[in-house]
Amino acid sequence: MKRISNLLAWGALAIVGALCVLNWGTLSAQAPLDLVLWQIQAPLGIVLLGVAGVIFAFFLMAYLYNQIGSLLETRKLLKEIRRVQELADKAEASRMENLHQLISTEFRLLNERMGSASVVHMPNQRDDEDPRPLSLTELVARR
Repeated sequence: MKRISNLLAWGALAIVGALCVLNWGTLSAQAPLDLVLWQIQAPLGIVLLGVAGVIFAFFLMAYLYNQIGSLLETRKLLKEIRRVQELADKAEASRMENLHQLISTEFRLLNERMGSASVVHMPNQRDDEDPRPLSLTELVARR
């Protein structure tokens, strides 16, 4: 859409430029201009082109001001998003660390309870070898 509007704007500018070049004699012809208090002789076409140029410059400045404001707002929002994302990442890492510590503590307690409650033999262990209790991770790995 932006490409089409750019093409239309440049096309309109080219048409106006071509018409100005082709009709320069008519545009620069002297004509009486009534300015309420004064009446002067001036080329009416050139005066109108000048007014159109001033209006165009005004709208161009307004457009640029709007675009710059949008870019600054986008930049500010991106910084805020990055800050919030970093905060969320830190909170998630903290939760993961707490969960890791909780699971480690629970596994340690479970291993201690299993070690004191009974002795589990490894499936490939002979009866004449010294039986040792298996840790929970070894039990899970054997499944």
